[in-house]
Amino acid sequence: MTTFIKKPQIWGLFCILIGFIILKWDALFLPYFWDEAWVYMPAIRTMAEKGPNILPGSIEADLYTGHPLFFYFMASAWIKFWGYSNFVAHSLPLLIAITLLFSMYFVNLSWSKSDNQALLASLLLCIQPNFLTQSSFLLIEVWLCLLFLWSFYFYFKRNWIGFSITIILALWSKESAFCLIPTFGLIAIIERLTLRLNTKELLNRFLGLFILFMVGFSFFIIQKIKLGWFFFPRHANWVSLADFKWKMEISFNSYFVSDARIYIYLAAFLILIIGLFLKIKFHPEQKIILLGTFVFAFIFMVFASINFFSSRYLLGAHSLLLSSAALIIFSIPNKTYQIISFVLIPLFGLNNIDNSLKLNNFSDVDLSYKYLVQAELDMVKYLEEKKYSEKIHAPFLMLVNLTNPYSGFVKEGFTNISSQIESESNTYFIKVPNEPDAKFDSIQVALNLQLEHRTSCNQAWVELYKKTK
Repeated sequence: MTTFIKKPQIWGLFCILIGFIILKWDALFLPYFWDEAWVYMPAIRTMAEKGPNILPGSIEADLYTGHPLFFYFMASAWIKFWGYSNFVAHSLPLLIAITLLFSMYFVNLSWSKSDNQALLASLLLCIQPNFLTQSSFLLIEVWLCLLFLWSFYFYFKRNWIGFSITIILALWSKESAFCLIPTFGLIAIIERLTLRLNTKELLNRFLGLFILFMVGFSFFIIQKIKLGWFFFPRHANWVSLADFKWKMEISFNSYFVSDARIYIYLAAFLILIIGLFLKIKFHPEQKIILLGTFVFAFIFMVFASINFFSSRYLLGAHSLLLSSAALIIFSIPNKTYQIISFVLIPLFGLNNIDNSLKLNNFSDVDLSYKYLVQAELDMVKYLEEKKYSEKIHAPFLMLVNLTNPYSGFVKEGFTNISSQIESESNTYFIKVPNEPDAKFDSIQVALNLQLEHRTSCNQAWVELYKKTK
């Protein structure tokens, strides 16, 4: 332990974590955003009040939309024990994210035997805006990212108890985790072809994966028995190949291009080519880890592309992909090269983070979201002070913020909020930048809407209009 603490890379990791916590601190006190506000928190809060449970049907299916309930169980137990404040709720995903950054170091150190490579892997993840944004959201993606990383670790350590526990937790957390089953099946086949496994061992791997699949799928079997369907009907209807090509392109862009990740993976590719001339060799297990990572990413992309799509769903594979990139980038053992890398990458990361903070796009994978949440919160406070009795139209997400106390914006929901923008009973209209409505412009002219109040935080804003006709 003393030797471990004396390593400069460990102190570098602690510096990364301190910077990470400082960056995210103010976000812990904010209300919930997007899917947090209208999907996850209502389900988690309801479960906390009824009692944490992992069985299907323990809360209304419309709240958890048929997903496996382990994350809901974990989050509801957390807030039930520690309290229902925004800070308490956001602190759970933050602790999971901190665990993930530590895990990136530990797992990569095991794979590469290089403290520098391990630190680089943690650093590469910590400069990703999508990870930084999601790290305080009470959503499932960072949790899955952690489980996927450890599933690979335990598999290649041949720690089958740890592997089984990790896989089951993942399968009981979200359907996309089932991508792990064919991934490890293909990895086992690759190991058989490279003579690292004999036929008996290969069959044992297949049997083990089948058993894990059945344990994981037991949630849906129970759901079928209790509720009459395996998968939430609305979600099942969204499964389609109609937009497969487009979604695959977006998935590829999200993994390898967005948020300047193209430079990381381009650097890794070039260094891989250079390594061929320098005769840099990877250990056979490292080769399979690298190949397995890209197999998993591809399967994960296919799964995302046949289902309802959101770029945040893809976060799960980033820990593995960035670990692979770090393994390749630091395969060149030259100390000068590695020192220069540790100087340039943080500068690149800070620029990346700054760009995300300045975006005029306010999504759940962009750090600029927090400015919009603050502007929305200020508008809610204004409406509470004014106590308008007239009907106020609000787009969907803002409507949730105003009417559902579980969204973190209000203690008691407003009762005069309208979801129909064309309703003649509307007197006021709320406009927000992340929920554009083509009908608003025509209504603004027809009803001679005048700006009543505007709240803003940096580039984010929320406007309240009043009709005069």
